[in-house]
Amino acid sequence: MTVTPRSTQRALGAALSLVAALAVTGCVSDPPQPEPTQSTAPTPTSTNPVNPTPPSDTGATVAPVPEAESDSQVAAVDAATAALTAYAQPGLPYQEWINGLYPYLTQTGAAAYEDTDPSRIPVRKVTGPGIILPASTEVALIVQLPTDAGNYNVSLSRPNAESAWLADRIRPADG
Repeated sequence: MTVTPRSTQRALGAALSLVAALAVTGCVSDPPQPEPTQSTAPTPTSTNPVNPTPPSDTGATVAPVPEAESDSQVAAVDAATAALTAYAQPGLPYQEWINGLYPYLTQTGAAAYEDTDPSRIPVRKVTGPGIILPASTEVALIVQLPTDAGNYNVSLSRPNAESAWLADRIRPADG
C-alpha cells in the first residue's frame, strides 16, 4: 500500500474524529495511575487526646480596669461636649462639617461618620452640662449631654489614661 498525502490527511481526520467522539461520549479515560503502596513505617500514636483540655485560669486574677478619676471625668465631659458641638452643625457643608468633627473622633468614629449628611442631624446645640454614665473606666466611658433635640450619649475611649478622650459614637440617649 502506497501512502499519499491525501490518504494521510483522511486517516488523520478520521482518527481525530474518532478521538473527539470518544471523548464526548466519555469512552476515553485517564491513563491508569499506579496503585499507592502501603507504608511499612509504624503509625505514630499520640499520648495527647484529640481534643485536649485548654489550660485553666483557676486561681488567676485579672486586675480590673480602674474607674475614671475625677480629673479624667472632667476631661471626658469636656471632650464629649466639644465632639457633640462639632457634630451638631447641620447647616454646614459636608466637607467643612466632617473636617471640624474629625479632631474629636477615634478612627472608628471617623469611619462611622464619613457618609453622614449633616443636614439630617436633628440636634443644633448642647443645652447643659454632661454627666458620666455608670461603669466608666480610665479608658472607656459614656457621657450623656442635654441638647435641643433631647439627651445624647457620646461614647468616648482612649488607649491609656494619659491619652486624650476621643468619641467613638454620638447618638440619641433613647436610641
